[in-house]
Amino acid sequence: MEDTFAITVETVVVGDRETDERVGALVAAAREALVNAARHAEVQTVSLYAEVEPDQVSVYVRDRGKGFDPDTVGDHRHGVRGSIVGRMKRHGGRAEIRSGPGEGTEVRLILPITRDSSTAERDR
Repeated sequence: MEDTFAITVETVVVGDRETDERVGALVAAAREALVNAARHAEVQTVSLYAEVEPDQVSVYVRDRGKGFDPDTVGDHRHGVRGSIVGRMKRHGGRAEIRSGPGEGTEVRLILPITRDSSTAERDR
C-alpha cells in the first residue's frame, strides 16, 4: 500500500487470531478503505488500528483528509458500497463510515466472533 500510493500507513494491531474466510473478508474491506483513503483523501498518512477481542475483531481506518458526504456516493461506485459495506454484511459483520467535507474519514469495521467459530478455529 505504501509503495503503490506513496503514503505512510501508521499501523497498530492488538491481539492475534487465525485467519479464516470471514477474517479474510475483513482484511479485504480494510484494504479497500486504505485504497480509498490513498486515492481520494489527499493526505500523506493514513492510520489503521486493528484489535482482536474475545467477541469481535475491529478495524479502524482513519485519515484527516478532505472527507466526503457518504450519502452522495452513487450506486455505481462499488468501492464503498460493495467492497466495504456489502462485503462486511455478507460475512456477518458491519461497516460504519463517518465522514464529512473537510473532516476526514473514519471507516469502522466490526466482525463478531461467535463461540462456535472460535471453537472451530481452535480445533483446526
